[in-house]
Amino acid sequence: MTKLRNRFKLLRDYLSGKTNEDRRRLVDDWYHSVDDTRPIGLWEEEGKKSAVKGEIQLQVWEKINNTAGGKVISLRLRLAAAACIAVLLLTASWLFLGNRHRESITHFTITASPGEIKQILLPDSTRVWLKSGTTLQYSSRYGKRARRLELAGEAFFEVRKDGSRPFIVKTGSLETKVLGTAFNIQAYSGRPSIQVWVQHGRVQVSDSMQVLTELSKGKRFEWGRADGHFHIDSLDWKQALAWQQGILLLESATFSELAFELKEIYGVALVTSKPGIRGQHYDAKFFIHKTSVNDLIATLAEVHGIRYSIQGKTITLY
Repeated sequence: MTKLRNRFKLLRDYLSGKTNEDRRRLVDDWYHSVDDTRPIGLWEEEGKKSAVKGEIQLQVWEKINNTAGGKVISLRLRLAAAACIAVLLLTASWLFLGNRHRESITHFTITASPGEIKQILLPDSTRVWLKSGTTLQYSSRYGKRARRLELAGEAFFEVRKDGSRPFIVKTGSLETKVLGTAFNIQAYSGRPSIQVWVQHGRVQVSDSMQVLTELSKGKRFEWGRADGHFHIDSLDWKQALAWQQGILLLESATFSELAFELKEIYGVALVTSKPGIRGQHYDAKFFIHKTSVNDLIATLAEVHGIRYSIQGKTITLY
C-alpha cells in the first residue's frame, strides 16, 4: 500500500508541474512500459471498459484544466497521465481482489464419541444434539450469507429463525433447508437410507437436481441411497428422539438394527451365525450413560434365552 500511495503522489506532482527532470522521465518510462494490447481480465466486458476509460478521461481533463498557472500540457503528457491512472486503478483493484481471495477459512469438526450425546451451540444460537458416532462440520463462513453444515450420523436441530440466512444441512447428495424449525436427521453412511423428520415448522429436502418435498410438523421423509426413491409417513416422536434424552429405545428392532445401534453407541460389533437369532426382534430401553454394553447384552440374552461371548470389541450371540 505504501508503494501505491507513492505512485499517487508522483502522479499528482507530475500533473501540477512539481516534478524534476528525473521524476518526469520516470513517469514517461512508466507510460512506455504499459502494454495496452493485452486483454485485461477486469475489462473483458466492453461496456465496463468504455465506462472506466471515460471516467479516467474526465478526471484527467479536469486535473489538467485546473493545473496551476494555466500551463499548456502536451498530448503525450496527457496520455501518460491517463496511463498512470489506469495502472493505479488496476493495481488497487488487484490488491483488493487479491486480499479477498486470500481470506482464510477455518473448518470446524465436532464429533460425539461412542457412548456420548453431545449438545452444542452454533454461532447463531442454533442448538444441536449429536448422537453417538456422529460428526458435524462447518466453516468460519457459517452465518455470513447462509448457515451451511455437513452431517454424518444423527442429529437434532433447534434452528434459530433468520429469514435472511437459510439453514442448510448437507447429508451426502441430499440437502435439508429450513428457516426456523426443530427437526432430526439420520444419515449414517452404513445405513441404506437417510431420514428427516420434523418436530415443528417446515423443512425442504432436495437432491442435486431438484426439490424433492417439503415436510411439515410430525412428518418423516425416508430416502433410499441405492435407488433414490423416497416415501413420507408419520413418526412417534417419543421413540424417534429418545436418544436425545440419553435413552436407547428399541421397539421390535431387527438384529441388524440392534447391531447398528450398539456399534454407533458403544463402538462394538455384534455378530451371530444363528439364523434364529438373526430373525428375532428385540426390545430395549436403557440409559446410555448409566448402562455398560456388558450389562445391556446380559439383559438381552436373558430375556431372549440366548448366550453370548465377548472378545475385545466383538460380541457373539449363539
